[in-house]
Amino acid sequence: MVLAAVLVTSCTKNELNNISIAEAQSILPGSYKVNDFAGTGDLAQYQDYTFEFLNSGVLVATKGAETYTGTWTLVSINTDPVYDREVTINIDGNDEMTALNHSWFVKNMTDVTLNLIEDAAGSEILFIKI
Repeated sequence: MVLAAVLVTSCTKNELNNISIAEAQSILPGSYKVNDFAGTGDLAQYQDYTFEFLNSGVLVATKGAETYTGTWTLVSINTDPVYDREVTINIDGNDEMTALNHSWFVKNMTDVTLNLIEDAAGSEILFIKI
């Protein structure tokens, strides 16, 4: 009899404490769609965008012929009692991009999702890898 094991890489909020920042950074890159948004505006304003988080720290947002380029970083923090990772997005070009243009706490991250929250503004965004 042969037994096979499959290891699926995923990181929940609790598991983020157990991996290095380099490992977390290796999980994040990819193409995403916004699956949920709460904050200034609504989900409809982001549904036609594709967000590409590149390994180099470049962020490219595309909607049809419109393309916006910025940067992203993922760092460990110890200034918040709940969250220990933060993603900073720097991207401009229109109102939708400006609304994303700040530091977000990582509420949850897996190999297919990135859930970010910004407590002060009450905003939350859920990216799903495509």
